[in-house]
Amino acid sequence: MTEEDDRRRVTERRSPNEKDATAMPRRARDSGRVRAAIRTELEEVAEQNETKQPAAARNPQNVVVAIDHVSLAFDEPILEDISFDAKEGETVVVVGESGTGKSTILKLVLRLLVPDQGRVCIDGEDITHLSFDEALKVRQKMGMVFQGAALFDSMTVYENVAYPLREHTTLGEDEIEARVREKLQFVDLDPDKVMDQLPSELSGGMKKRVGIARGLANNPEIMLYDEPTSGLDPLTTATITYLIIKLQRELGVTSLVVSHDIRSAFRMASKIALLAEKHIAFFGTPEEMTGSEDPYIREFLGGF
Repeated sequence: MTEEDDRRRVTERRSPNEKDATAMPRRARDSGRVRAAIRTELEEVAEQNETKQPAAARNPQNVVVAIDHVSLAFDEPILEDISFDAKEGETVVVVGESGTGKSTILKLVLRLLVPDQGRVCIDGEDITHLSFDEALKVRQKMGMVFQGAALFDSMTVYENVAYPLREHTTLGEDEIEARVREKLQFVDLDPDKVMDQLPSELSGGMKKRVGIARGLANNPEIMLYDEPTSGLDPLTTATITYLIIKLQRELGVTSLVVSHDIRSAFRMASKIALLAEKHIAFFGTPEEMTGSEDPYIREFLGGF
């Protein structure tokens, strides 16, 4: 019998607990390698952002969106004393488990909801006590991309993207067409091919891109996204993520994104806000989040 056979027999005689004990360090090493790989990828993305983003995004000074000690309850508390902000040119991604109130934050920023306590400020202006007409003016600074794109089914792509221009501007028809073409091209759609199509003729990814083009129509300084990659395949998810990054890099747009897709979130985010148990459990860069030793954060990132 060879020495190799002896070693195999010893291994086979070990109890399950002994085998698990030898496996644990290996699993720990594997986990460490995964976390290191994530950090390396994030460092590469951050380096690309640093070299490609406009000056406003590289040196953010102005706070564009501020959630200041906000609490909100319906039948029971939804948000309790949450605070975070998005500076000029940043993309802040709000993540968390289902039902934690992530989309509620977007409604507060749009002034569709008013907090019970605290302030929501846009460009330094507290919007919580504005009148309906005053709130409408503030919303003109924002573009919204809804979950599922929320296009008007009976309207063509052209009419969908032109809709906010007809509702909120005095542009002539030639100017509207030029703006629609510009926005469709920005989201990598051929205007001549898609403008006359109905939403039912588009793929899921194309609908999302048209939704982004419509959100951009008024040249907003703030973009709000509710689950922009929900229900999309990995390649289309990457396309939508790239478009959000492109908005930041080329136009310096400030974005607030609600997402369940942590991988996509890490690629696009300047900052991550983790919502848990009605509070902000973490607010910082993706690199800081992956380096955190907080047990809940590590559990939350366990599937990444």
